[in-house]
Amino acid sequence: MRSRRGRRAALDACDRHATASSVTAAATATAMSSPSREVDRDAVKTMGGDLNVFSTRACDACRALGSVMVLLVLGIVGLTYYATVVVVYWPVVEAGGEDASLATGALIAYHVLVFMLLWSYFACVLTEAGGVPAGWTPEPEDPEEAEAEAKRSNSEKRRRFCKKCSAWKPRRTHHCSVCKRCVLKMDHHCVWVVNCVGAYNYKFFLQFLAYTFLATVLDSILLLSNFIDFFKDVEESQASGVTGSEAEVDPAEGTQLAVVFVTFIVSVAFSASLLGFLVMHTNLILSNMTTIEMYEKKKTLPWKYDLGKFRNFKQVFGENIFFWFLPVHTTTQIEKLKVMTGLSEGECLDGDAYARACEPERSRFSVASPHAKN
Repeated sequence: MRSRRGRRAALDACDRHATASSVTAAATATAMSSPSREVDRDAVKTMGGDLNVFSTRACDACRALGSVMVLLVLGIVGLTYYATVVVVYWPVVEAGGEDASLATGALIAYHVLVFMLLWSYFACVLTEAGGVPAGWTPEPEDPEEAEAEAKRSNSEKRRRFCKKCSAWKPRRTHHCSVCKRCVLKMDHHCVWVVNCVGAYNYKFFLQFLAYTFLATVLDSILLLSNFIDFFKDVEESQASGVTGSEAEVDPAEGTQLAVVFVTFIVSVAFSASLLGFLVMHTNLILSNMTTIEMYEKKKTLPWKYDLGKFRNFKQVFGENIFFWFLPVHTTTQIEKLKVMTGLSEGECLDGDAYARACEPERSRFSVASPHAKN
């Protein structure tokens, strides 16, 4: 195992290969961005990688949904904002009276949640999930370790090689077929955030889920009385026998009623579905596990990354309680994430040196693949 100085040198070597990226979430992405390593397509084809045509087309379709999903999220937020603020509560504030202070408090709480929802959403969308630095290579293994590693599955090995990238990858790293690259501590690819959810933006994804859940629950509560009044008006109209032109309502008022009705249904539906996701990901955080690893755990019991519930939580959200609620990483947390993802267990090599380091694994996969060229 390396000394702390050796680990720091390895990280510095990888950082020298990094390029500056867009600053998001208060400069979170800057310290974590790295150049996408180039894939040797000939080597991948020889090794039999990326052969599932149907899977590839499905992944291409997911990429094509990108900007559409961002617009959809903004559209849903805009719908709820219009119904809650413009139609229902702002007129109450303007009218004054005894209900004005209550409506003001409701609007303040709603705006805070919407602001945090959008901040965490775009932090997750724009932050680099965790690409493997170009030329990253794990430490060499000694003969004893090589013998033990040979008995393990690829997901359990310290020295892991991605067949689809034809390149080395750190522990807990998985290949994303949508992004066509390996992602550090990958949880899943989310079409809603148009990005992979990995080591560097998992916290932001969880905050997005939490703030969206709270916002939709609050929205459902705020619009509940209007939703009930809608049906009361319908019942009263039917009971009084009002029909024809007398039953007609102003078109603008009818549109507003329809918007409030749809918004309430949407808020209830989203809050119910998000509750399930929150429960699942809370269990995963407290177990120090990703969604992908949840399906692998049964093969690797006891789970070697479980540090205890509180330490597992702090590994994702950091030590500073204040930053638990903000979609921002401290510098200290970024350094810990680099160690946690296994980047410190290797070094970045250039050109020919990296090709030589990959050659044994490429040759092994080429021989084993039934699709290999002669």
